[in-house]
Amino acid sequence: MDTRSVTHLALRNYKSIESCEIELAPLTVLVGRNGVGKSNILDALRFTADALNTTLEFAIRERGGIDQVRRKSLGGRPTHPGVALRVRTPAGEAEYSFRIAAVKGLAFRVDRERCRVFDAGGGIRHEFDIDGDAVTRWTLQSAPPAVSSDRLFLVAASGQPEFRLVWDVLRRMTFHNLNPEAMKLPGRPEPGELLSHDGRNLASVIKQLQSSNGGRLNRVLQFIRAIGVPISRIAHKQAGALETIEVSQEVQVPEGSRNSNFDAISLSDGTIRAIGILVSVVSAGPSKSSGPTLIGIEEPETSLHPAAAGAMMEALAEGAETTQLIVTCHSPDLLEHSAVKPDMIRPVLLDNGRTVVGQLSPHKAELMRDHLCSAGELLRLDQLEPDAADLKQQEEARGTLFEAIA
Repeated sequence: MDTRSVTHLALRNYKSIESCEIELAPLTVLVGRNGVGKSNILDALRFTADALNTTLEFAIRERGGIDQVRRKSLGGRPTHPGVALRVRTPAGEAEYSFRIAAVKGLAFRVDRERCRVFDAGGGIRHEFDIDGDAVTRWTLQSAPPAVSSDRLFLVAASGQPEFRLVWDVLRRMTFHNLNPEAMKLPGRPEPGELLSHDGRNLASVIKQLQSSNGGRLNRVLQFIRAIGVPISRIAHKQAGALETIEVSQEVQVPEGSRNSNFDAISLSDGTIRAIGILVSVVSAGPSKSSGPTLIGIEEPETSLHPAAAGAMMEALAEGAETTQLIVTCHSPDLLEHSAVKPDMIRPVLLDNGRTVVGQLSPHKAELMRDHLCSAGELLRLDQLEPDAADLKQQEEARGTLFEAIA
């Protein structure tokens, strides 16, 4: 089953990325050394979701300002960061793109924005184009909303059902770079539909799972035990006005065995991170009307014993059967699993200060398909390389996604 909500991503001048276009899989693994820009690719998607869920100004400020978002120009010429995506909605396919320009005084404005909704034959059913402060194309009979140069027009256009589905798919993308300390401390109750970026609302998500679908929480326990952590129960725990999680672990005593209960603060960083990742992936579920449309995870193998990486990859592969996943990785142990296929892997390299990413080279993909070498073995040998033909096509900037942000 193809669970993709975002099938293609194109970027221009975003952080370390000069230009790239990536076809995404139901489970995409961005593989590369530390510091090559894997996180920047993931952050471009999160930046889009942040700008649609809050404001563009907040999304830029959270990243340190427009100069930290746009690629540094070596020649002194200004660079305009742009993001373009091809998405799937319940009604069909669509393309959405925007480009941001810096203005004097470290401010910014939306320089260009476009949304196209396609019919079953690939023709344009609905469309809007924004150029600066002007609506240059609006195909609906109703008058277009007002343009605001510091906000994405799609937010206002989402009031129209023809564009709402696109907005809904993109705003429900969620991303995790989990912070064990934030996850361990008791916190105030929060919405529990989606796990937050740092995981601080883990207790709220587990409470919702307990009340709505205990079977998914049992699946989390099964994966946790497969990873090697002997936990028999995970539960929400109220602590006055705050909440946390409580786990039960079987321990041996002279009389036999009994369950001992521990609060989250007693768990190791690796265990609490693994619980957070598994809860997010499992809680997504098969419903496309609620929950995340895409989940991005930074280095799910962090703090895990190498022997546990296989169970984590199995959980990710199972999660990708219901919700699209994108993960960053530089662990050979995670890539040893038989579920890792060549079409999942996107090697990421740093070339003269710019991030490049592409499909896995055909030769290396053939080695994997013929079971002559695993992805983990290729990574250990530093032989996971992108397809040269794919990179050349990206440099030539072919396709409508590139044109939208050129």
